[in-house]
Amino acid sequence: MSAYQTLKDAIEKKSAVTFTFHGEAGFGSPHSLGTGDGEERVLLYRGDDAHEKEIPPQGKWSCIRVQDLTGVHLLPTIPFHSGHPDESHLKGLHKIDVSV
Repeated sequence: MSAYQTLKDAIEKKSAVTFTFHGEAGFGSPHSLGTGDGEERVLLYRGDDAHEKEIPPQGKWSCIRVQDLTGVHLLPTIPFHSGHPDESHLKGLHKIDVSV
């Protein structure tokens, strides 16, 4: 399955994913998938979110080119980050194909 299709599946299932980005392992929760500047892009919350009031989130929002991600796999054992990105994070996506 392609990285794009795996990310689409993850969004539809609200599942976290694991991936490699520029040679570094990572994980996150994809929220929107589409195109920006003529390239496939995904908006995802990268990193951990403890889901506890006393512990601040340890991740960040990123809009990444899908072609820069390899080894994308569903990671159902990690909680899906249910927060909402700011409008500034959505600017990298001009057309959204699927979103949470």
